[in-house]
Amino acid sequence: MGVADREQLEAWIAQSRRTQQRLRYALVPAALAALAVLMWSRPLGALCLVSVAIVATFGFWITGGHITEWETKIRNPPKPPELNQYGRRRRERD
Repeated sequence: MGVADREQLEAWIAQSRRTQQRLRYALVPAALAALAVLMWSRPLGALCLVSVAIVATFGFWITGGHITEWETKIRNPPKPPELNQYGRRRRERD
């Protein structure tokens, strides 16, 4: 893995962490608003709370997965493929 690849992965990690921070800032007021709507109308408030929970769950799950994958790539860079005597990649056997 080259220096440029590592820098790109680190930039993506930083961007995903910023996205998580933005999610935190947006979801807290959204949850409070959903609770206020819940006081006014139970079905609509419940729908709002479920929507906030879905966005929070999947937002953090996806960004967290990306961050973990990129950190793993930084720690364990992929190995170059093995070449046979003709300079071609070896085929995987079943």
